[in-house]
Amino acid sequence: MFLAIARIGVLGCVVWAHHIFRVGMDIDTRLYFTTATMIIAVPTGIKVFRWISTFRGATLLIKRIQLWVLGFLFLFTLGGLTGIVLANSTLDLLFHDTYYVVAHFHYVLRIGAVFTIIVGLVFWWPVVSGVAINAVLRVLQFVVLFVGVNVTFFPMHFLGIQGMPRRYREYAPTFSY
Repeated sequence: MFLAIARIGVLGCVVWAHHIFRVGMDIDTRLYFTTATMIIAVPTGIKVFRWISTFRGATLLIKRIQLWVLGFLFLFTLGGLTGIVLANSTLDLLFHDTYYVVAHFHYVLRIGAVFTIIVGLVFWWPVVSGVAINAVLRVLQFVVLFVGVNVTFFPMHFLGIQGMPRRYREYAPTFSY
């Protein structure tokens, strides 16, 4: 796990240019950064499979904290898969500045961070404060947030594939009803 994290850190310093595929790089440079960006999926996949393997042999009673952990794993993995799509420089040229990138970014970074923060709070709050959180409300909070995140961000992938831009004050008539 440590080596996977270290490799992600090193490769992260190598793949920075995949964010600028649209600046007119020659085909060889784009191919290099496409390859380097796809290679970063290997240690990331190792991390995800190691996280999942911690459940191996365990009885899944689906405790409230396990809901949050499994929710994080699902959302992070889905976001990672969309990142592999964006690693391809040709597809990145098509999806650049579209809602597809917005959805990918939110699944991997924003929602991953929120879910891990909530896992920490759910686990440590009773230990630190001595007050238990209502179990039914915790499950309800998970369901509302998990469904809300997917209802909000998953359709953005399809909007991005259709070319819906981000950061525009007015959208093209194609995207209005």
